[in-house]
Amino acid sequence: MYDDAYQASLAVKKNLSSSIKGIVIVGGYDVVPSLQLDVLDQDMRDYLEETDEINDDQDGFIIWSDDIYADNDGDLLPEWPVSRIPDGKSAALIFNALGAKPYQADSKFGIRNLVRPFAIDIYESIISDNSHGLEVSEHCSPHHIDKEKARGAVYYMLHGSDTDATKYWGEKGRGGFYEAIDISNIPDAADHTVIFSGCCWGALTVQPPAFRYISHDAVYPLTPDQSIALAYLKSGASAFVGCTGTHYSPSAPPYNFFGKPLHNLFWKNIGMGMQASQALFEAKKRYASDMPHGLEKEVSKAIEMKIFRQFTCLGLGW
Repeated sequence: MYDDAYQASLAVKKNLSSSIKGIVIVGGYDVVPSLQLDVLDQDMRDYLEETDEINDDQDGFIIWSDDIYADNDGDLLPEWPVSRIPDGKSAALIFNALGAKPYQADSKFGIRNLVRPFAIDIYESIISDNSHGLEVSEHCSPHHIDKEKARGAVYYMLHGSDTDATKYWGEKGRGGFYEAIDISNIPDAADHTVIFSGCCWGALTVQPPAFRYISHDAVYPLTPDQSIALAYLKSGASAFVGCTGTHYSPSAPPYNFFGKPLHNLFWKNIGMGMQASQALFEAKKRYASDMPHGLEKEVSKAIEMKIFRQFTCLGLGW
């Protein structure tokens, strides 16, 4: 075990070469540390503190990131795709994740929050031999979902929590939240499955979140019984792609800012035959080149930087 991500990354970098295709980290943050990353440069942080906008983000714009392990030139940006198989204190998870079968476009399943209509176009763009219609949170709940239904190309655009990774929520038309899916709905076998989650903290596999972590304190890994993401990996999913912090969804048509462009790019790359780790890597490169997607406020630019940096690929991803 290494004390911090900088130290651990040095061991990885000794073995990097131009011939590698990507990097797969095996082990949770307690074994191979993730980097506690401030996504803002000092000028941006100073500005948002002066305008009292820094606390608009529940993570203070600090997230967990594994990109350092594929950073070969010191800018904290990866030169290769990176994925991680958290052990989740489960030998079955490690065994099944390492042996995961590559994604195939045989079926798709998705649930969107009632107030996230931009997800409709994204879901419809996902190529699949067989598909279920995109479910809507207020009309979809855990007891309505067949256990084997949530597999294939899976897209969740719901609310997540930094304290309970076993559920995702939507909103009700009359106000309040509605539980849309929980860990009991994850298939026992999820071969050839890739999940993309636009849920806040959807790919957070430890406590605490990066914003609340104090240097050199212990981190506490979740288990497959405590996390939808890890339950999918234990079931043999190829990848679970999601955020380590809060996500931001566009609120006004044509919805071409914040999270939507990255969602679109990821599924487009999957449709072109890329596996999840490569698909996310290429999507993030294109997303970064188009930032800030027409946005002018500094806090909005900071949000897009966070989205760019915090999406991660869990699982083998290949």
